[in-house]
Amino acid sequence: MIATLVIFLREGVEASMIVAILLAYLSRSGQRRHFRDVFAGVAAAFVLAGAGGIAAYFTIRTYADSRVQTIFETVTYLLAAALLTYMTFWMRSHARGLKSELQSRADAVLGSHRESASAAATPAGNEAMSRGTRAGLALLAFQAVGREGVETVVFTLAIAFSSTHNQRGGLLTGAVIGLAIAMVIAFVMYRLGHRINIGRFFTLVGALLMVFAAGLLVDAVQNMQELGWLPGASHQLWHTGAILNEDSAIGDIAHSFFGYAQSPTVLQAVVYLAYLACVLFAFFGVRQRMQRRPAAR
Repeated sequence: MIATLVIFLREGVEASMIVAILLAYLSRSGQRRHFRDVFAGVAAAFVLAGAGGIAAYFTIRTYADSRVQTIFETVTYLLAAALLTYMTFWMRSHARGLKSELQSRADAVLGSHRESASAAATPAGNEAMSRGTRAGLALLAFQAVGREGVETVVFTLAIAFSSTHNQRGGLLTGAVIGLAIAMVIAFVMYRLGHRINIGRFFTLVGALLMVFAAGLLVDAVQNMQELGWLPGASHQLWHTGAILNEDSAIGDIAHSFFGYAQSPTVLQAVVYLAYLACVLFAFFGVRQRMQRRPAAR
């Protein structure tokens, strides 16, 4: 539950921030009639991403307890960890320019069709321009939000595969709560945008999600060792199942979000610590350099 809450909160804030920027810009430009086109693109992105995720989940369930399932889960863990790492650093470097980038792309859609209208100022031309503008804005929203939807599907699949069967019911609850909080933040951003320190939000949540990514790598290493792909360093360091079992409620939360393993191997521990040391040092090192850069100028 905690893992999906944080994932949907983070992805929901990023997606809703994109939508809020587009809506605010259209409102200031006197183009509020195109709000529905943006919402249409957003809805299409979430429907397609959700359908793809459901299809993938139920397809892989047909291979329960098989080697195929283990391989699929391993690929999902690695892909999710890579995406989490990439998107955290991407948002760090592009957050400041995201607003201007979206506005310029919206201008490109609106401007190109204004030029077409002036070139063919006929009722048929105006109608074609209107359809083209609506489709362009819907596609812009679809592309911008669709990426977040695909990422969310990958992360949710990874969480579902790393959770026990009894704990999967709470995944939906966490997702709904996280998305609801994200919608509240989006509304506040739309009305009071510049007063929210969105950079600090992404810094804190980004650091948490990299801990989650480290846990996914631990699960991937465990699967690859079981598959015989990583035969070395398989000696177990300890067994704490009697103190905190992974099948318990608290143990499942610790496992799915923080990467807790009751019987970790040497390689799992090395990968976990090495990944966190590298990405957190790079993440906060980049942040400090970005903060010093304006002062140096």
